[in-house]
Amino acid sequence: MEIIALASLCKLAIEGGTKVLEEYKKRKLSEAEKELLIAAAQLGEFQIMSADEVPDWIRVGRKNFPEDIAGDPAIAEKYHDAFESLCKRGYIRHDVGILFRLTSKGFEKARELAGKNKKK
Repeated sequence: MEIIALASLCKLAIEGGTKVLEEYKKRKLSEAEKELLIAAAQLGEFQIMSADEVPDWIRVGRKNFPEDIAGDPAIAEKYHDAFESLCKRGYIRHDVGILFRLTSKGFEKARELAGKNKKK
């Protein structure tokens, strides 16, 4: 998905109160969604990275999603789908360029998950 389209999606989710958004909120988070939120729990920043030879990938701090950016494109799509879903839920907003940030609701959920993850 293009960065502009993803940014629009995040903005729409935050501004809207649509039925689609409500359905996303009701649905349980996927493991990929949880991974992205936990990775961003501290600083709350995501970057959508790209290179000609590989599918776009998501970077949180120094961690890439997927870890092997030249690996299986299906894994890359899993994280893109998860990122898009988090935008639709209102957990992520577009900031500028390739930079996206957690919303206050996103930070709350990310830190809740990170706390549960530490207890395991």
